[in-house]
Amino acid sequence: MLLKLCPEQKRTTTLSDKTRRLYRWVEQLPYIDSEKRAWTLGAILCEETAPTGEKTTFAWLTNGAVHRDSVIAIADQVGRLRTQIENEGFNVQKNSGLNREHVFSQNWDHAKAYYYLLQLGHLLLQLVHHNSLHRALANEYGHKSVLALWGALKKIPQRLLEALRYYLLAEADFDVRTAARCHIGLNSS
Repeated sequence: MLLKLCPEQKRTTTLSDKTRRLYRWVEQLPYIDSEKRAWTLGAILCEETAPTGEKTTFAWLTNGAVHRDSVIAIADQVGRLRTQIENEGFNVQKNSGLNREHVFSQNWDHAKAYYYLLQLGHLLLQLVHHNSLHRALANEYGHKSVLALWGALKKIPQRLLEALRYYLLAEADFDVRTAARCHIGLNSS
C-alpha cells in the first residue's frame, strides 16, 4: 500500500543470466519498538524475475538511508547477503547433526536456553570446520575442501570424538612451550 504512494521510486537491473530485478522503496518510515524507542526506517522490496518467468520477492527494512543511489547496493550487498547467511546458518543447524527442531518445552526460558546452547554448538562446529589445520589436512590428502575430506559436516565432530576416545596422548603433547607456539588460523570463506 505504501509503495502506491511513491510509484516513481523504482529501479530495475538485468543480471548477466537475464534475471530481472525490480527494486522499489519507501523512505522515512516512523517506527516505535517494544521499548518505546523511535526509529526511522527505509523499506526495500525486490521483485526478481528469472529467465524462466519464475518470480521471487524479497523485502528488507533498514535504518540506513534508502534512496535512488543506494537502494541497489543496500539490497544486493547487505540484504541478500544477510538472507544468505541466515538461511545457510539455519540450514546447517537443522541438517548437520545439531538437531535444530522444535523444542518440546512448556517453558519459554528452557526453549531459549536450548537455542543458545545450539548456537554455541554451531559456533564451535564452524571453528572446527574453518581452521587451518583441517585445510592443511585436506590438502595433504588431495581434497579441495574440508567437507570433501570428511564427507559431511556432521562427521567432523564425530571423528574428533573418536580421536579423543582412542588416541593415546604422549607426555610431549602436554608441553606448555610447544603449545604456546601452536597457532590455528581461521578462514571465513
